[in-house]
Amino acid sequence: MASKIVLHIGLQKSGTTFLQQVLQAGSETLAEAGVRYPVPLDWNRGRRTVANHEWPSYGLLGTEYPWVSKQRASEEQGPWRALLDEVKSWPGTVLLSAEALSVVRKPAVHRLLDALGVDDVEVVITARSLDRSLPSLWQQHIRNGRTVSFETYLAGLAAQRDKGWDDIETDPAAHIWRAFTLSRLVRRWSEAGAARVCVVTTPGRPPHLLWQRFAEATGLPDLPIGLDGRTHTGLTAPETLVLSSMNAAIQETSWSRQDADRVRRVVIDRLQTREHRGGKVVIPPDWRARLAEWSEDDLAALQRTSARIAGDLDDLRYTSSQEGTTPTAEEIAQTGAIAAVALAELALHEGLLQRNTRRLRRRLLP
Repeated sequence: MASKIVLHIGLQKSGTTFLQQVLQAGSETLAEAGVRYPVPLDWNRGRRTVANHEWPSYGLLGTEYPWVSKQRASEEQGPWRALLDEVKSWPGTVLLSAEALSVVRKPAVHRLLDALGVDDVEVVITARSLDRSLPSLWQQHIRNGRTVSFETYLAGLAAQRDKGWDDIETDPAAHIWRAFTLSRLVRRWSEAGAARVCVVTTPGRPPHLLWQRFAEATGLPDLPIGLDGRTHTGLTAPETLVLSSMNAAIQETSWSRQDADRVRRVVIDRLQTREHRGGKVVIPPDWRARLAEWSEDDLAALQRTSARIAGDLDDLRYTSSQEGTTPTAEEIAQTGAIAAVALAELALHEGLLQRNTRRLRRRLLP
């Protein structure tokens, strides 16, 4: 049985994938130092880009995650049992990483800790400021096919928050605030039995500073940061607006989900190769004061918890340096043109393949 578990709960858009890439690449070095970072044999199935332990946790917690069906939870029971076997067979420290654990409610936290069966569990949370996180979360909605405006998205989050913390802690739909209210997240895991909780602040850049803070917080040995370039690159403001409009147009078609996803991937991949992509998505002016208030309230409450802070607490504050300008009509038009060209090239390429296939058949078939 593992003598200790380090449970990394990286909030969405806080550098989680970067850290997981470093851990996966250095798993053998970690093992030599007595730290096991389990890399599931089937980690590369589906659309994951890095090995982590979110999917196996579906096998235990299932529909506690709002996006997980009973069927999916059943499919992941085998991977969960395999992960638990690794925990039981390793004599030293086991490090697990799953950002989705940030959204689970207190009964599920108890269930996970009981299932792991290790007394010494240290929770390490990586987090970034709300004014950087919320634009990234909204972009992800758009990348997933949604069309909601940023203002409407923020209004929905505000309505959830206004219902009060009792509702947030129990309503499955309020999972964003269960994750991004750090003081509540820390208390949830501390009160459930975690021996220690540490919050690692995400500086943004340079990325090696985040790794340095994480390694120091977890007591990990130094690892080389030699990645293959697969990082999460956000969309710019004009790109997000164009993609949102494209999503609305796609919804008027009879395309399958797979076809719609493929079209979006083609467009996003092309947009992200441009040198001049426009300004970043920022908090709308009418929401900045409210967001700053949310941030300060949470940081004050965080400092009243027992959590240790690794890094600079100011990394988690709202900052006016994140403010920007509204995309111009020219930027939006240019972005739309690039998207149209990307799709035209896809259609031309597929048309050429079809023509060549027909020619080949005519030659080969009598």
